[in-house]
Amino acid sequence: MAKATRGRAAAGRRARTRATRMAPEDRRDQLLECAVEVFARRGIGRGGHAEVAARARVAVATVFAYFRTREELQAAVLAEVAHEFEALADRCLNGEGTAPRALVEFAAAFAASVDERPHHTRVLLEWSTSIREEIWPLYLAFHERMRRRLQATVRRGQREGLIAVAIDAETSSLILIGVGHLITQMRFTHWPRAKVLRFQHATLRSAIGADALAAALA
Repeated sequence: MAKATRGRAAAGRRARTRATRMAPEDRRDQLLECAVEVFARRGIGRGGHAEVAARARVAVATVFAYFRTREELQAAVLAEVAHEFEALADRCLNGEGTAPRALVEFAAAFAASVDERPHHTRVLLEWSTSIREEIWPLYLAFHERMRRRLQATVRRGQREGLIAVAIDAETSSLILIGVGHLITQMRFTHWPRAKVLRFQHATLRSAIGADALAAALA
């Protein structure tokens, strides 16, 4: 009787961990999404293959088949987070509207990412403060790519005649990046939306000028 019970329990465990068949590309996407969630919950330095396998309901060996080492898994998670926010920036900054309007939209979208992509945002916030040799250079490279996007948008606004030429585009881009992190922290700590929006507008006014912000909001 006990042996039969143990047999049924083992069969149940095998059934729970049996993975649904997926194309390799789809499986990798699924594992990576689960890995981002695990790293957000456990921390960049703690998440690993076993936790990802449990979240994805696959065998640990399946995760190792796609990410051979923990370093490879970690790098893939950080690359996914970077891609998510770079794609967000491109959608907002490369549209048909004016540059000031694009910057306002990007600030709003970045703040909304706390609700829409909370796991990605949590990983990003930890990554931005993890001054460790193995991941810090990756963050600095991501930071520089985002800064260049924002700087180019400020300069576009200057060519449009909407942002004053006296404003230093590089300084503005650094202000906007720093503000983005503060805004996500405010959202995570449940500041009222009206206060977050007021802070956004105050810092945008500092970065691109009152006239540019007024034109964007008109």
